[in-house]
Amino acid sequence: MENVNNYSWNKTLKFSWGHIIAFIALIFISYVTYMGDFYQNGGDFGKAAIKVLIIDILLLCIFIGAQIYKGTDEKFKRSIIIERILICFCPIAFCWMMLTYNHFWTVLGQHEGIETKFNQAINKSKQLFTEYNTYANNRIEKYDQFLTSVIHNKNKDVATYHRIGFSGVDDQMQKQDYVRTLQLQLLSQNTDSLEYVANKWIDDANQGASVWNAFLVGNIKEISRAITGWNKTLTSYSKPVLSNEANAQEEITAFGDNNSAIRDAIQDLTDLRQIYMTPKKGINIQTIWTGIILFIMLLFPYLLQSRNTKANGVYSLLPFSLSSHTERKKERNDKVEYDETNKSDATQNESNGDIYSGTF
Repeated sequence: MENVNNYSWNKTLKFSWGHIIAFIALIFISYVTYMGDFYQNGGDFGKAAIKVLIIDILLLCIFIGAQIYKGTDEKFKRSIIIERILICFCPIAFCWMMLTYNHFWTVLGQHEGIETKFNQAINKSKQLFTEYNTYANNRIEKYDQFLTSVIHNKNKDVATYHRIGFSGVDDQMQKQDYVRTLQLQLLSQNTDSLEYVANKWIDDANQGASVWNAFLVGNIKEISRAITGWNKTLTSYSKPVLSNEANAQEEITAFGDNNSAIRDAIQDLTDLRQIYMTPKKGINIQTIWTGIILFIMLLFPYLLQSRNTKANGVYSLLPFSLSSHTERKKERNDKVEYDETNKSDATQNESNGDIYSGTF
């Protein structure tokens, strides 16, 4: 008849609710650590992801590895040494991870100032289009006034009248055509479309501005690049100068040459980047209490793991624990009692032998 082993106390703990708790803690650690490193490195997605991956692998190997070696069914002497080493490394690895973890809570502590400064910088970028419209309208108005002056003085300055391009037939119609050409160049449908898209993006950014959204607040480089791109596009619209427009003003400058809106917005974003990139000395209070909870959660699989019954009383986490000392003392006492019992029996047998030998 086949023997069936119904004993289950030596089964290695494969997966339990303790692992679920540990993985929840690991997910939270990964998210907060990712954002902390993302802010600290200035918005490098790839670098932050690689660092979080290394931290996750390290924590899994140490915390889950300790649980696996605790529940081993063989090679107890070697396993207890590895288990002790892993348990010693648990707080070391966890504290190393907390350096980046702590930076996010530092940023979160300044969230009101960071979010306010971010919104101010983004709103200043709206002034980019306001200033451009002012620039375009002023340029068109000066051009219109110049053409009106040429028509009014055509009898006094015939050379200028002809040089500007007037033919003497319907001067007002020609002037309107010239002005309309400059308007289409500076304030075309492309300009309106760009302003609509940019303002919509700015409004969406203002609604979702939060330090928890690292992809928005932390990506200052991309935001600065977008604002700079809008400015370059508007500047390209303002660079062409009509052939007869050069006579209207002494010097016609492109829009982007003296733009205070773009300059102020970029400067505010640069200052904001320095705020969340600079680590502060000390440990945040949120780091301390959340760190303690997370450390205990990561230890759940190890704490729930039972040691093999063959190793109980012989091997324990502490090399000189009270239980191990008691067991070894008990073994020595049992051995002494066993030796004394054997010695007593041998003596009694010798005595019995002497009695019988005398009789015989």
